[in-house]
Parts: sequence; C-alpha cells; structure tokens
Amino acid sequence: MARFKLIGFDLDGTLVNSLPDLALSLNSAFSEAGLPQAAEELVLTWIGNGADVLFERGLEWTGRAAEFSPEQIGEIKRRFGHFYGENICNISKLYPNVKSTLESLKAQGYILAVVTNKPTKHVQPVLSAFGIDHLFAEALGGQSLPAIKPHPAPLYYLCGKFGLYPHEILFVGDSKNDILAAKAAGCASLGLTYGYNYNIPIAKSEPDYVCQDFAEILTIVANAH
Repeated sequence: MARFKLIGFDLDGTLVNSLPDLALSLNSAFSEAGLPQAAEELVLTWIGNGADVLFERGLEWTGRAAEFSPEQIGEIKRRFGHFYGENICNISKLYPNVKSTLESLKAQGYILAVVTNKPTKHVQPVLSAFGIDHLFAEALGGQSLPAIKPHPAPLYYLCGKFGLYPHEILFVGDSKNDILAAKAAGCASLGLTYGYNYNIPIAKSEPDYVCQDFAEILTIVANAH
C-alpha cells in the first residue's frame, strides 16, 4: 500500500519560476511612482508570504514610504496587482520535469492539490497558462481560507475535503513556510533546494525529504510505505 494518497504543492518557487514576472510587475509600479528599481535577486528575498508582504518589503527597501499618503501607497499597490495580472506568465517558466512528474503522479492515482499564498485570483490563470490546471483536484490561494501557510489550515482543509488523515498527505515546497505548515498539520514534507527561501538552505527547516530535482518525487513516493 502506498503511504501517501494526496500530494500538495506550493506554486511559486516550487512548480513555477515566477520571479521574473513578479520583479517586472513590482518595478513597473515603482517606476510610475518615481521609486527605484529592485534587482531580481533582491525581489527573490521578499517572496514567500504573499503579494501584500512582497509589496511591503519592497516599499520598505526604497526608504521612501514616508513620502506617500496611505491612499497613494494603496494606489501603487493596486498598480502592482494590475501589472502582475497582465504579466502573470509573461516570462515565468515551469521548473524542469514539473509537468511530466505531475502527469505521472496523477496517472498513478494520487490526488494532487496546490496550496499557495499567492493571491487566489492569480492561481488558476497560472495553472491554465502552463497547461497543468486539469491535474489538480484543488487549488487554494491566499484568500481561499481564513489562514495561509505557515498556518496548517490549508492542509487541514485538504484532509477534510478528501477524507484523509494528515499522515496520508505529502506536502512539497521550497520555503520554510511550506515545511512549517506541513509539520504543524502532521503531514510529511518535501523540500526542494531551488526556489525562494530567503537564501537559507531548505534542509535547515528539516523537511522529511530533500530533493534537487522535481522528478525525484516519483522515487520518494514509490518507496514511502
């Protein structure tokens, strides 16, 4: 008997390298407001806690937040969301072996789900753009539930929806928030060494498994009993 019945995945930094489009969108909004442009490697360190936090970290980095009223800041943030809606898959790419691995897992009978802190309205468009939306039985975004990762609520929700115990779920992600959410929910966790984790090795979060290549998931689930 296979140990896992459902495999959950983070989105940005796990399935999709969305950094180029996030940086482009943030810098487009900053440019309109006369704010400095942030390098991609800097934007990388702001990813992981949702779009609002990414924006706040970026604004703080400019050192010029005090020049704007709350209403003006709200407008810059709205423009960031507008640009990201336009650039959602402009230069983003799936990481190597993602699509083939997901297809193989689904063919083997695993339930697949996405759990991301990304704004909910952007989740389905991204999955559709890469032709992987049909592989997932559930896709939860930042506004889908009252709490987001590292809170275990999204994983508890999956247990309830699909009638599973936490130990029947493997959660795959690239950041400490993913591993913390899995641990808090009592699920097994798999950390990917690429992606966005504030430049901290994912192994430091002590996931149950660590992989460099997405395709390694196939071997892990095959051997997990």
